[in-house]
Amino acid sequence: QGTAAHHPVKVLTFLAQPAAMMMSGSSDVPMPTGLKGKLASLEDFISMQNEELAAQRQEIESLRSDKAGIEEHYQGQLQELKKTMVGDVQRLQDEVKRHFTQQKAENSRLQQQITTLKGEKTSLQQQILGLQRRLQEVEEQVGTD
Repeated sequence: QGTAAHHPVKVLTFLAQPAAMMMSGSSDVPMPTGLKGKLASLEDFISMQNEELAAQRQEIESLRSDKAGIEEHYQGQLQELKKTMVGDVQRLQDEVKRHFTQQKAENSRLQQQITTLKGEKTSLQQQILGLQRRLQEVEEQVGTD
């Protein structure tokens, strides 16, 4: 901020001001003109600056404390969210494994049915060929009779 504590030139200017220029704007009471008076005013000014500094430090500590509390709160929420998500992911993985196992069993069952049907198809084709030969033989016999 623009206080004299941050600007040593202002403090020196304050000490060097003549009495006529050291009138307070609000009360029109002259500032002390002697060295002791100026030192007392400067001590009051430094005291006020130290109080301001202490108040600012207290505000900083309060903000740091608030920040720590907020971080702790959100860290707790993050941990809870992680725990929930880990549970959800585990549940989904178990569900996928279960479905995968069921699908594997279904695929195996269908493959067995396909193998059985192929065998039956081959058997039926052989029977058809046998019947076609028999029919041809019968037709030849009927044709000669």
